[in-house]
Amino acid sequence: MPIMLQNILITVFAFIWGIDTVGFQVINVLTPLVVGAITGNWTEAITISGTFTLMGLGAVSIGGASVPNYGLAGMIGSYIAIRSGSGLNTAIAIGIPVGLLAIQLDILVKTLMNFVASHAEHLADNKKFKQMNRFLYLGPVLYGLEIAVPVGIVAFLGTAVVKSILAVFPQWFMNGLSIAGAMLPVVGIGILMHYMPLNRYMNYLIIGFLAASYLELPVLAVSLLGAAFAFKVFLDSNKKVTANGTENKDQGDDYDE
Repeated sequence: MPIMLQNILITVFAFIWGIDTVGFQVINVLTPLVVGAITGNWTEAITISGTFTLMGLGAVSIGGASVPNYGLAGMIGSYIAIRSGSGLNTAIAIGIPVGLLAIQLDILVKTLMNFVASHAEHLADNKKFKQMNRFLYLGPVLYGLEIAVPVGIVAFLGTAVVKSILAVFPQWFMNGLSIAGAMLPVVGIGILMHYMPLNRYMNYLIIGFLAASYLELPVLAVSLLGAAFAFKVFLDSNKKVTANGTENKDQGDDYDE
């Protein structure tokens, strides 16, 4: 596939992805598949995007707060790394700065959305509902551009700019990014585990750890094992609900008599 066409496709996908971030947030899951389809390197795209996903597990936008966009970082990082023939370190070196810079764009878009909402409310007060509906389309467009603009700039400027950026960074900085890239997934998993009911399901966590670390089972096998345990927990909880309902019903019948 020609590079120009790849750049156009990844920019268009970034625009759609940006719109979806304030909607169902389904397209984000498809990022490694789309990047893999565009670049023709599925394995590298899934590996790099998965690493950035782990980095962003603990970064959640609460109450409208702006956080580093690791989804954007994974998209552009994996795309540039694959296209330039480099690896994960390059993806981190390019992706994380773009994800951090996206915070400023996010703040700008959210500020502009205040004016959009205010003007839409003004149109609604004047019963200009058709104009209001048309004007509200500006919201998804702004959120789409928030992602598409940085992706398009980095994609169309090409690998020469990437190499220039990498040349500016000293070796200690690159080493620091590599160390941070290795630590952030662990931090993300740790934060995720903090909010999980581990006291009730510690046995399943230990089984999963043994399966992945000592038995060296592939991710799909561990996932299927987890799905089986989850289904068992679901069935057990249904049995408890049914038993409690039957018991309450029997007690009610005795009371009626």
